[in-house]
Amino acid sequence: MASDLDNARPKPADPSGPERDMKREGEQTLLRVFLRNTDHYSWWASADDTLVSRAMKRELAGGTELEGFLGVDVLGHKIEPRLWSLAQHRPVVIEFLDRPAVIGVFLADVVEVVHEGLLTLERAHVLAYRKRERDAGRVAAHLAVPGRPDPAAYLPSPEEFPVMRQTTDGHLLRIFVDDVDQFEGQPLYRAVVQKALDLGLANAIVLRAPLGFGTHGRVRSDRFVDYLPDLPILIEIADTPEKIAAILPFLDRAVTEGLITIEGVKMLRWTKENPPADDTTS
Repeated sequence: MASDLDNARPKPADPSGPERDMKREGEQTLLRVFLRNTDHYSWWASADDTLVSRAMKRELAGGTELEGFLGVDVLGHKIEPRLWSLAQHRPVVIEFLDRPAVIGVFLADVVEVVHEGLLTLERAHVLAYRKRERDAGRVAAHLAVPGRPDPAAYLPSPEEFPVMRQTTDGHLLRIFVDDVDQFEGQPLYRAVVQKALDLGLANAIVLRAPLGFGTHGRVRSDRFVDYLPDLPILIEIADTPEKIAAILPFLDRAVTEGLITIEGVKMLRWTKENPPADDTTS
């Protein structure tokens, strides 16, 4: 006989009914914006909060902000919180996804809100899952190409992305290592950031993951004290192919166990002294 507790439990949804999982698949553009957590759009509003708010107003499909604990900004300065500093500077990367045309319009907000920064653009094949048909329909409206896109497809032309008239071909370098990895007596991630500074690379960010596993198949998590000093680390550096190539010999020596990926992106870097031309913000 079923108890009152059993009767109170929610019944699982019928997999054949209207609540079944809905999948939509297609192409979107991934926009990454690299900045600092202390950057301001105005004296009362931070740049990152303003950018996320603008994205929501434009009803972009999604956005995620990640805050690192070490990095290099667009001016080539190291970013790191200081123990006795009132302002705790940290590198930030915000990722946005939507159709190319929607991201193209949103780029005007990016160069207006972020006074100094770097952005990268690349294609992304998206698998979106929703529980309801009506929600799946909304997702489909944000996909540029229904179904699996042609592998030969590429980013839209400058006519669709006005800001792309000033972009250059770039590489996004991603280095997956461990918190405990060392190089010449210092944490490996610090050695990589210092080498990036020495070579004049910009927009590096170091992220510490709370959970992960790697080559040895062992789960590492900040939920367990024993794993605290052994968390996964991700270092992202975006720059020209030539500058990314310049740091690879160092990584060959310094990274004894880890994973490195290099992705081709379109890249735009700007500062207060060298803002994008007017045609990118019109």
